[in-house]
Amino acid sequence: MGNIALKASRKVMRPFKNFAVEARAERVLAKEKPTPAPWHPTTQKRIDDLIKSNPDLIDGQLTKKDELLGNRLKEIYVTSTDKPITVKQTEKPLPAERKNVESPEFGYQEPARITKGKLSIRQALLLIGKHHHDPVIHNAMSLANEYTIHPKVSENILKYFRTFEYYQPPKVKTSIQAKDYITFKSLPTPQDKDKPQIGEDSLKS
Repeated sequence: MGNIALKASRKVMRPFKNFAVEARAERVLAKEKPTPAPWHPTTQKRIDDLIKSNPDLIDGQLTKKDELLGNRLKEIYVTSTDKPITVKQTEKPLPAERKNVESPEFGYQEPARITKGKLSIRQALLLIGKHHHDPVIHNAMSLANEYTIHPKVSENILKYFRTFEYYQPPKVKTSIQAKDYITFKSLPTPQDKDKPQIGEDSLKS
């Protein structure tokens, strides 16, 4: 019930809140000096006590000009040692290369330099392919020396990783294909006119 009443009151008060909202915003922005937020009562009390206890000090700081600070500011100079930034003006058009960027072969940009003891995907595939082609010559130790990796790493790569291979399962005849094959074989030929025919019922039995 309370939520319903709250929603209803918001709907009723919404037109009054939005009434002349632009004009009110312009009046606030047109003020030269914004109104500062009020201090906490305890802070305000301390400031009032300070002003009452030291009236000369407060008035002097607010109204009198400090000549010492003014002279110090006159002696301060800032010099810049950075070179000014100059934008080169050229009448030549900027180079434009309008072509599609080809996707990398392995899905990422291959590094130009491989750290010693590391392998790229291309090198790993070459390593596995060499071992698959001739496991005797390209064993784990020879591949480790060729690619400057630890022999244990080379051994683990050859043990746990394989390249993709295409596997085609053997073709299995379905029941419909087998039935058609039997029916085709059961048809009599001109040479087998005198031979007894093999019926489908006899095959099923």
